Amino acid sequence: MLDFFKKKTEDTSANQVVETPRDFTNSIGMEFLYIDGGEFMMGRNPQYNEGGDVESPSHPVKLGGFWITKYPVTQEQYFKLTRVNPSFFKNDKVEEESSRRHPVEQVSWFDAKAYVELINRYEGKTRFYALPTEAQWEYVAKAGGNTRFTFGDSESQLNEHAVYEYSANAKTAAVGNRLPNRLGIHDLLGNVWEWCEDDFFANYNGAPSDGSPRIGGAEGESFKVRRGGSYKTGYLCLRSAFRGYSRPDLISNDIGFRLVINGNPLS
Repeated sequence: MLDFFKKKTEDTSANQVVETPRDFTNSIGMEFLYIDGGEFMMGRNPQYNEGGDVESPSHPVKLGGFWITKYPVTQEQYFKLTRVNPSFFKNDKVEEESSRRHPVEQVSWFDAKAYVELINRYEGKTRFYALPTEAQWEYVAKAGGNTRFTFGDSESQLNEHAVYEYSANAKTAAVGNRLPNRLGIHDLLGNVWEWCEDDFFANYNGAPSDGSPRIGGAEGESFKVRRGGSYKTGYLCLRSAFRGYSRPDLISNDIGFRLVINGNPLS
């Protein structure tokens, strides 16, 4: 009897693996990868003397599975729906023949949210596409570990993984130009900062433990979280736990965004 129940459990697990595709491309060519849910420690790793109060206290967060774009939103993808390209790095300001594969930048948090609403309407969805929560972003960046960077601890590997101060030639690069992290996600380090859904708070006291966005309160009304560093930043801003923030109306040529899907795109 025990063997019967053991076999039944193994068969069920096998079916679940088969039924969960790992990638999805939407109607405008955005590539998404599925991220399994799980639990991780969010915030600074006390093993390293970095971060300070803004990344503290370190706390456990448990998330459900979700989909995230393999790359930041590109200029081509932004133009397809908005019919405008606000980016600074285009035309003769890029080395390639076309900037279509460069990340869109010079978009405020409000612009990113408007794009989310637009793509949901375009595909007939409601609350389907979204900006990543800060917890979702860090969960993907840490990729099952708690190292300084999304690939490990050593700064010597940054040039292979990041478009940043010492490897960027003072401009953005086409997405996918550097190695992905362990989950297959590109451009988490550098290139452009990425807006998150959350309001910015000066520490993690009272932060959600379920991966939901932290919204509201007098402290959080004026600023929004941005993550990942950019082509302008030094290596410390590329750490998985590093937190940036700006007013939601800020427009800069080193801030863009990526999307998540909080549902099943194949149903």
